Amino acid sequence: MGAVGVVLAAGESRRMGKLKALLPFGERTVIEQVIHNLLQVNLDSVTVVLGHRASEIAAVLEPLPVRILHNVRYREGMTSSVRTALQQIVPVPEAYLLALADQPHLGHEPAQRVLEAFAQTHHGLVIPTYQGKRGHPIILSGKYRQEVLALDREQGLNLVTRGHPEDTLEVPLADDGILQDMDYPEEYEAVLKRWQQRTG
Repeated sequence: MGAVGVVLAAGESRRMGKLKALLPFGERTVIEQVIHNLLQVNLDSVTVVLGHRASEIAAVLEPLPVRILHNVRYREGMTSSVRTALQQIVPVPEAYLLALADQPHLGHEPAQRVLEAFAQTHHGLVIPTYQGKRGHPIILSGKYRQEVLALDREQGLNLVTRGHPEDTLEVPLADDGILQDMDYPEEYEAVLKRWQQRTG
């Protein structure tokens, strides 16, 4: 198996005050737009990891060609969702493209760029950057699966993503959107406005 997309969508959206995944974003919801972007790139499949209010989001995703996984430990943070995906996606793929559920504005180009860089260089970790700052989505090689699964609950994924500089490729992009997510209502409004201006 080649690369699989993994959308991390289990969070509680506490700072937003509303369920981020189902906020409107153009003609779609936020989560639908994220998936739409990933379905345009060269992935073998797309999996969505749900947790908080999973049934509501799953109902919206039913028509889409995605697999849904449930992270029962979603309150432990994002790394628990990554672990859920790594445990349940079999056979183990060549790589995972880890995407955030609150970056609907990215389009498909950042994902395409890191996938192409992985295919060309076979670095185990491929991470987009903007002016030296790391963003998302990232590529995690299947060879790091056991290392991620061995992390303690308190440990974050950055122990792995920053732990192998010799096997890490940073891909500079011109889009600062890779650094932006939507935790607060004003961030959602700003991202939506900017996206609307870009897409006309």
